[in-house]
Amino acid sequence: DEAIFHAHEFAEPGILYWDTMKEFHNLEYCSPLSSTNPCGEQPLPKDGCCNLGHINLERLVNSEGEFEFELFEERIRMGVKFLDNIIDYNADRHALPGQKENALNDRRIGLGITGLADMFIRMGIKYDSEDALSFTEKMMEFKMVTEYDESVNLAGEKGSFPNYDWEGLKKSKFIQNLPEGLQRRIEKEGLRNGTISTVAPVGSGAIVAEGSGGIEPMFAISYERDVKTNKGDEIETFKVVYPLLEELFGGVDNLPNYVVEAHEIDPEFRVRMQGVVQKYIDTSISSTINLPKDVSVEIV
Repeated sequence: DEAIFHAHEFAEPGILYWDTMKEFHNLEYCSPLSSTNPCGEQPLPKDGCCNLGHINLERLVNSEGEFEFELFEERIRMGVKFLDNIIDYNADRHALPGQKENALNDRRIGLGITGLADMFIRMGIKYDSEDALSFTEKMMEFKMVTEYDESVNLAGEKGSFPNYDWEGLKKSKFIQNLPEGLQRRIEKEGLRNGTISTVAPVGSGAIVAEGSGGIEPMFAISYERDVKTNKGDEIETFKVVYPLLEELFGGVDNLPNYVVEAHEIDPEFRVRMQGVVQKYIDTSISSTINLPKDVSVEIV
């Protein structure tokens, strides 16, 4: 009760489901978890570090409102190769020797997604709908199978991560839930990366990409954002309107009912959406559930 009361008052404390994290961690046998990165989407061992990238789903919807799975596959395979290359490129840029050692031995990467809400708008799907859940399930399973397949391919080309050991890896509940054929390939051919996927909040990155971040709904149809300038304490205020709404609907008036803001979505549904995505992610997800100011302790 005390934890819930303070979560309601201050959005703290955060709670880690430690046993679950360890049971689903691919590398618990060689690099046991110590904590997470600050946003929580990447459980990490001592000296572990993030190497994350994100596929913008909104860019994969064509002019007919159809999701292009062939292009998605191309982006996934490119993303795995790209992030794997970053490990070597970045090897001598770590602050601590232990970080370099862990990065090279585990070869963790975190290929995520962003723009989920924008993708739904382009497809004419309401974020808080059963259609959204069923499509997300199909899409995320496709991503998981493809990225693990590509990491196996890379293992054949460049070798498995140094800490690879099938007897240890197969203890992970995540690995146990992979399709049987993929498990057999990993056992026989190895795996290039100890962990492969994550979903970061992509806050600043989404602003640069002019869209929604991570698996978040659209925060607000329009809002004001204060930005501190480089002239001391001077603040500039900008009105933010999602370019997607300007492009598709000419503005924010008379929007279709499938365009929804974060505060309009039942928080229970947000948990359901995150649960569907998490089934196919081998680390974790950072996502903020926005609640009205007058929300009760009971809802929290």
